[in-house]
Amino acid sequence: MRTTDPLRWLRAVDRRHSLWCDGALAALVAAVSLQAGPRLGPGGLVVLVAVHAAVVVRRRRPLAALAAAVAGVVLAAVGALVTGTPPPWTYLAAWVLLYTVALHDGRRRAVVTTVAAVPVLAAVALLAPPSAGPVAPGERLTLVVAVAGTSSAALLLGLQVRARRQRVAAEQSQIAHAAAVAERARIAHEMHDVIGHNLSLVASLAAGGGVAVRTSPDDAVRAFAAISEVSRESVREVRRVLRVLRHDASDDGAPLRPQPGLDDLPALAESVRAAGTDVTLRRSGDLRGLDAGRQLVVYRVVQESLTNALRHAGPHARALVSVVREPGAVVVTVTDTGGGSGVVNAAGHGIAGMRERVEAYGGALDAGPAGDGWRVRARVPARDVAAEGRHR
Repeated sequence: MRTTDPLRWLRAVDRRHSLWCDGALAALVAAVSLQAGPRLGPGGLVVLVAVHAAVVVRRRRPLAALAAAVAGVVLAAVGALVTGTPPPWTYLAAWVLLYTVALHDGRRRAVVTTVAAVPVLAAVALLAPPSAGPVAPGERLTLVVAVAGTSSAALLLGLQVRARRQRVAAEQSQIAHAAAVAERARIAHEMHDVIGHNLSLVASLAAGGGVAVRTSPDDAVRAFAAISEVSRESVREVRRVLRVLRHDASDDGAPLRPQPGLDDLPALAESVRAAGTDVTLRRSGDLRGLDAGRQLVVYRVVQESLTNALRHAGPHARALVSVVREPGAVVVTVTDTGGGSGVVNAAGHGIAGMRERVEAYGGALDAGPAGDGWRVRARVPARDVAAEGRHR
């Protein structure tokens, strides 16, 4: 059964009905003040109501509410000195308003006014203490110290809570900024993989078509048709990356194509074969339960490795792609046998990008010369999503 946090519920009610909550607070403070102070006449009751009415608008006009309350306290003190009747107990309302102004109003004028209100309240307590009878000097001094100290504490508490809220807001802003930077880096990573791979295919097909146009026109036609298809697919995938990274569905509610995974590896291999590199794809083990994030990592590792082979392995290159599911991990190995320059491959941005992807899932990637070619091997720790679902 779901339980509700009482404090969270109260904060939600306060946000939705702030005026009613402030009215209830004003009534509660007025009731306590009426019980704490001396018996009041009609004039004292009017002042008591007026001062506590300022509490109702404390969040909408905090500085004006404080000024009105302090003015009421001073007026009550003057009336008490003139008539000899005790003033109402209004300090609790003044403390609430001191806290509110310090919390909600950070202007210099507001801070100065709030600080100036503390000695005014202390002076009123000294000259006209809320008591029905005579007050001894010691009691009067104790009241002054209590009023001044509590007023200062209310002011400092408001400033402290305000500073804490500003600090939390700044931390949340930094977190949001870091998330935005990470998202931009993720998009750049995806764009690098998509565009780099497809442009390599286009370049290889164009080079082959340029040669075939003089010796084998039919082959040239097929090469240029493949260039057209790869170009269109590149545009579609760029659009998809930019949209799918942020949304699960398009504006009209139609589902978008998901990120590439293991089922897309045969099409990837076929596109590289069309560009002139012979690709053999081998998969073993139960790969169906691999989650989407790890499938994307495997796909990008294979894609970047084949792109590097296409660029650097030389003519008539061959590549072997192996995806093996082991206990607790999936192992991807891509080996090319074209005799190209492994130094160029190792220095490329693609190797670093693949390593970042794999390490993000707690895995490891190695890349280096192997025989007369180049080998990339990645081990990605994996959980079986289907098995987890069965055991829940």
